Amino acid sequence: MSVGLAVALLGLTALAMALLLVPLLWHQRPAESSEPYNLAVYRDQLAEIDRDVGRGLLGPEQADAARAEIGRRALSLGTGAAPPPPSRRLLAFATSAVLMVPFVAWILYWQLGSPALPDAPFAARQAAAAAVAGAGAPLDMAQAVARLAAHMQKQPNDLRGWVLLGRSYVDLGRYQDAVDAYRHAVQLSGRRADLVGDWGEAQVLAAGGTVTPDARQAFEAALSSPETAPRSRYYLALYQYQQGNPKAALQSWVDLEADSPADAAWMKLLRQRIADTAKALGIDPATLKPSSAKALPVAPRATAAQPASR
Repeated sequence: MSVGLAVALLGLTALAMALLLVPLLWHQRPAESSEPYNLAVYRDQLAEIDRDVGRGLLGPEQADAARAEIGRRALSLGTGAAPPPPSRRLLAFATSAVLMVPFVAWILYWQLGSPALPDAPFAARQAAAAAVAGAGAPLDMAQAVARLAAHMQKQPNDLRGWVLLGRSYVDLGRYQDAVDAYRHAVQLSGRRADLVGDWGEAQVLAAGGTVTPDARQAFEAALSSPETAPRSRYYLALYQYQQGNPKAALQSWVDLEADSPADAAWMKLLRQRIADTAKALGIDPATLKPSSAKALPVAPRATAAQPASR
């Protein structure tokens, strides 16, 4: 606990005690009687009656009635005793109880609290909360994917559901399950080119980065979409490389680089692949030139599907 916080707590404790003790101590003062003042007032009123009689303002009967009323009021003063002050024992007990409250609170805090715990700045607490949330995120996603998979068993014709399930399986690293999900999506979509490309990439991931013959066929079918053609061309060149033809693969990648926008999302991965392959072949990357003919179109946007980094 910091010194500033301790001082603030002590100040608040003292203020609370003062607010409780002042009324108790005030009641210890003896109540001042108002009887002498009232009696003086009544004597003045009796003298005023005598003066009114002398001036002829009051008759004898009226004066006697007024004197009788004032006398009655004066006699009633002795019947209404002032309330006794609180007993000293009760006041002592109440004062002790008030004084004991802060001490009992501090003892309980020392036993049950954490007085030695250092201050936790807001930034540190926020980072800790983010870490906890991050640690629980995979579990939450796994549960959501499980619910989605159960939904797809009941609604097997939900195309969007299969696509979402396939992408979710890829995020969780469940690549074979992603292959199965994308297979359903491809069939329901009438072999839509972008989904066929997703299906082929899931097969590569499931095979540990190897472009299988089935995946190669999927990428060839996906070449018809300019949006996903760069990904298909990348994997088809990788297939050439894995089949023992690295020079053909290198040329395919160089052609893809020439056909792609400079700010395309896949350019960093593609250039690294070109550099690594050229180095392995003993070729200076600066001497590489694209083919004279551009084989296939590429979407002129940087948002086209990016190949996985495997």
